[in-house]
Order: sequence, then structure tokens, then C-alpha cells
Amino acid sequence: MENEKRVVPKNVRVIPDLPAVSKEFDYLVPEDWIESGLASQLSVGSLVRIQFRNRSIGGWISEINPETETTVELQPLKKFSSHGPSKEVVEVVRWAANRWQGPVSRFMKTASPQRMIKAIPPSRPSKQIETPKDKLVVAAFEGGPSVVRIPPTGDRWPYICAAVALGNALILLPSASDVRVVANRLRRMGVNVGEYSKDWVIGVSGGTIVGNRSAAFASIKNLAAILMIDEHDESFQEEAAPTWHAREVVLERAKRQGLPCVFTSPIPTVEVRHRTRIISDQKSDKREVWSGIRITDPREDNSAIGGLWPRSTVYALKSAGRSVVVLNRSGRSRLLACRQCDELVTCTDCGSAMLQLEEGLIECTRFGHSRPVICSGCLSTSMKNLRIGVSRAGEELEALMKEPVTQITKETSSIDFVRSRIYLGTEAVLHRVDWADLVVFADFDQELLAKRYRCEEQALTKLIRALRLVNRKSQSSGTVILQTRKPNHTFFDVFSDGGIDVWSDKESQRREITKYPPFGHIAVVSGPGSDEFIEQLDVQSGLEVLGPNDGAWLVKCSSVESLSKNISEIPRPKKRLRVAIDPVRF
Repeated sequence: MENEKRVVPKNVRVIPDLPAVSKEFDYLVPEDWIESGLASQLSVGSLVRIQFRNRSIGGWISEINPETETTVELQPLKKFSSHGPSKEVVEVVRWAANRWQGPVSRFMKTASPQRMIKAIPPSRPSKQIETPKDKLVVAAFEGGPSVVRIPPTGDRWPYICAAVALGNALILLPSASDVRVVANRLRRMGVNVGEYSKDWVIGVSGGTIVGNRSAAFASIKNLAAILMIDEHDESFQEEAAPTWHAREVVLERAKRQGLPCVFTSPIPTVEVRHRTRIISDQKSDKREVWSGIRITDPREDNSAIGGLWPRSTVYALKSAGRSVVVLNRSGRSRLLACRQCDELVTCTDCGSAMLQLEEGLIECTRFGHSRPVICSGCLSTSMKNLRIGVSRAGEELEALMKEPVTQITKETSSIDFVRSRIYLGTEAVLHRVDWADLVVFADFDQELLAKRYRCEEQALTKLIRALRLVNRKSQSSGTVILQTRKPNHTFFDVFSDGGIDVWSDKESQRREITKYPPFGHIAVVSGPGSDEFIEQLDVQSGLEVLGPNDGAWLVKCSSVESLSKNISEIPRPKKRLRVAIDPVRF
């Protein structure tokens, strides 16, 4: 960037802030900018305003003094708006736009400051932090990217200190509250640190940046280390297209710059295990770290109402100070059970839930396997649908407990923590309540048998959040109750000694067989224009096309480069189209 500033910019290439426009355009630097010295502030990544057709729009400089056709008369830039992403980040942005098939401008907006910055202040002094003496922590930052498996309630602070001890660091955390806590704690230690959403300029001037997913594109002067806490957390992937993942972005940055890149997680994902060294805390794979979890089969108690409230659970709720009950009834979530023996109906091929879509036939929700309506336990042909939602469950629980129950969903705006001590809701309740003595998953089978290839990984993620919730207070640890009609499911072996390793190996084998990430890559194509788009795909180029299912097509390929190349070469239809590369919820 400094070398480019010494060159007087006479014309520049600009990325317009228009997602529908993929082309870049050349503009002239006004003479008065050169004379006043304003032109010297222009660099790759700078935000400017340009005249585009009949309106004034924003844009980013992508190249200084590009080769331009001499016969074309260039329009001048209208305004220098702000300093923007560094050249290194702009290059990563281009890579990400191709990797996830999204507009470059959308990624540039993520990498840019929220408020305009006319001048970059000098770097503030920062106290040198000592490197932790723990050999495990030191080893993590040596010899290429690594993932450290730590217990769900293990201490992550030594890894944060180790990253900051190396110099200006990029630290990613899953929640905004975690970002504030870490930034404030580092600030009290004397570290020059800022939150990405508010203190973008601290990174550019030379300091440590702490942030969420979007901070993966933070511009940091003399970046020395990258750390991602809780790599398994889904919040690190953008749900809206383009479905980019912060993990892949920071791995690419570390690879390009030769930086130490460390991930921590109680359950490292298959993707990160596939691309990094695995370092395990000796305590992380012991049965004791999951000791707060209790597995209950509601069928063992004939008093259970609708299979949700056995006596043992009701007694635990009455004994606890503050309780959280999770019933993740959203969308089309349904479960079939036998009327005679209450056994859940699952697919014999893939283990997922099954639904009765037509007379005499049940069908697998994941891959469409079908078989006659018959219970594998007692051979009965009579089935029932389990469909109790949050509202109905709340009424039942209030009647049983004889006290108010607060219902929480993603639509809930505010919570009255004085009104009640029991909070019932969807997964959102785990994010909205800050501590609890007891967490009950009223129907854990819904998580295990979900119509997603990552369902077990996502179930473990919820369990980790629940364990942290009941361990927030300094007093004795709380309890997490899992109510399941399949207590002998192989998933629960994960809570035994060495269980995480065994589960991870099985999950890797499943992904490798089915060619799901990271052993293959997928694109989910949906929207009114999806049929027209799919017709143009070249299936001879190593692509496998499946569907449509619920209006969406699945495109599979062994290489993400080949998948992106094939998709990018097809002209987009005029109708609305959504292309999600490797979405986390599929």
C-alpha cells in the first residue's frame, strides 16, 4: 500500500457498489486532487463515489493506474469517501467471491468500515503480553494451522493471551457478548485492541481486532496471529447467500501470509480436522467433562403427558432454581411413533426420521428411502404423529408446575426474569437466558433425527451451549437432561472415554461415503429461476445433479474449484435465483 501511495494515481479501476453488476470500470482522478495531494490518499480498497449512468453511487478502488483504452474518455471520480480494506484483504475478497459465488461488492462491504474514515491515526502503544507457559498452548501456535480440542467448559483465555503475545492478532468469537468481554479484558491489560464493528480503524493503524464472523475480513497492520474460538459454532457461517464461512476465510489468509492460525473447540468439525493439525487437551476426551448430562426415556414413566413430562423431569424442574426447557418445534419438524410400543419410526438405511406421505407407505426425510408402514419393534401397523409445539407444551407445563412459564422464541422481544423461573422455548432460549441450574431438552430425538447431514454435530453444539449455561455460576455445576425414546442410540457413546474421537471418525467416514464437505462439495440451487439455471449445467464435467426437492436442486462435485467454475460460467436467469455453496443447514 505504501509503494502505491508514492505513485501519483492518474486513473483508477473501481468496483461499483451494485451486487447485480459484476464488471469493474475505470475512472479519472481529478487534476485538483493531484494538485491538493488528495490523490496520494487513494489506494487499493479506498471508498469513493462515482457517476454510474444517471446516479451517484459508492465503490471501491481495485487497481491504481490500470491500462485503459486511450480512445475512451474517462469520467472523473466524484468524491473520496474513506479509507478501506487493505490490498491483502481485497485479494482475499476476490477469492471468497469466487469460492462462494457471490458479488465482490457484498464481500467488500463486509470488509469496509461502518463509518467513513478520512485519515488513519497513528498506532497507540500496546503492552507486551507474556506467552503462557502451558506447552499445549505454545505448541498450538507452532508449525502451521492447528485445532485444539478443549473441554466444553475449558479455559480459552490462555489461547487468547498467546495470540496477543505474538503481536497484532485477529480473534474471532461466536457471540457479540463474548466479543465485548474479551475486548474489555484485553483493554484492561493494556493491549491496543478494538471491536471490529466499532473500532475498524484500530486494525489498520496497528492493533488487535476482536470480532464475530465479519471480522474474518478485518484489515490489520502487521498481522501476527489468527485465533478462532468455538470453531464448531454455526454463527461463523453466513446463512444468506453467499454462504461464506469465516473458518475458510481465515485459513486462506493464514496460508497466503504464512501466519499461525489456531482454532479451539470441544468438537472440532470434520472440515477443520481435515485441514489442520489436531491437538487434544488430556481432559477433553474424558467422561467427566460430560458428567452433567443425564439421559432419560420418557416412556419409562407412564405418567408422562404426551411423552414430554415424566415424573423425574417434573421433580427436577421443581427442585431447580432457574430452569430452561428446549423444545425446538419449528418449520416442518415431525416425528412418527408406534401407537403400541411408542418406538420412534426411523429409516433402517440412514437412521433419520420417517413420515407417512401416502397410505401404507412411510418415507425417509433425508434421502427418500421408503418402506411399508410397520413398526420395527413390535410389528404394529398403527402409527401416531408427535407434534406438540412450544405453545401447547407451555400450557401443559404450567398446569403441572402450578406456576408461570415464560415462552421464548426468536420473535420474543423482551424477557421478564422476575415473572417466572422456568423458561420454555426453541433453540433461541439457549441464547437469551444467561445462566440456569437446569436445562431440559424435552425432545432430543428431534435433534438426532433432523433432516440435515450435520444433525449430530448440531445436536452436540446445543449440548455444549447448555453445559456452559449450567456452569456459568461459581457454585456447583447444574444438570442437563436429555429426553429421548432412543437411549441406546450410538450417538450417546460420545459421552464415554474417547467418545469424541470415535464419533469424529464415524462422522468423517459418513461424509466421505456420501461425498459431503470436506470430501466433496455441494451447491443448493433454489428460487423461481432454478429450473432454467439447472438446465444449463454441464453434467459431463463431474457434476451430480439431484432434485428437485421442495423447489431446490442439489449439485454435488468432488472439487470446490470445479463446482465454482461450472456455476460461474452459466449466465444467471432473469428470475430470482439463490445459490448456496456448502450451506451449514442442509
